[in-house]
Amino acid sequence: MKTTMKLWSLGAIAGLALLTAACDNKPAETKPEDPAAKNGTTTASTTTANAAPTTAPAPAPVTIADADLATPADFEEAAEKQITTKNYKAELTTLEKEMEKDGS
Repeated sequence: MKTTMKLWSLGAIAGLALLTAACDNKPAETKPEDPAAKNGTTTASTTTANAAPTTAPAPAPVTIADADLATPADFEEAAEKQITTKNYKAELTTLEKEMEKDGS
């Protein structure tokens, strides 16, 4: 019985040692081979394929004119005409409900 337990223990230790060693031996990263090099062709396309890849030009920055931006001042005149002392509570309730919908 003791011999069997010793063999199982040694087997488990050996297995763990092999797994640890296998994890440490990672294969080196390899670059994908050039299909033209596999075929042995030496044409102009091969030399351009080996050239450094060109990067796409960066997109132009977006510029927005200040006149195109909406500001609270843009809505002030309309609000003065639309909101009165008689309907301000109803307008406030409407705005609060819209804000709740946008927040949820």
